[in-house]
Amino acid sequence: MNHLMDEYTNEEYRKNIARDVKQIHLEQKVQQTKVYRPNLFTRSMENLGKWLIVRGERLVKRYETPTKKCKTVSQSYAH
Repeated sequence: MNHLMDEYTNEEYRKNIARDVKQIHLEQKVQQTKVYRPNLFTRSMENLGKWLIVRGERLVKRYETPTKKCKTVSQSYAH
């Protein structure tokens, strides 16, 4: 009779473990399909970073010295 009780207990443990494993798999699926939605601070920082990059690229284009077609200046503009 004692062996029968042990078998029932073991079967309940197996069911609990199977239920827990199923729950863990479901939680993992939810985490994988979760949509990333950044908060206001994150969006603001991303937009600021993009703006700084665009602004920096424009400044580089504006102030870079061209290597091709570069003529040497014979006179000085300083008085």
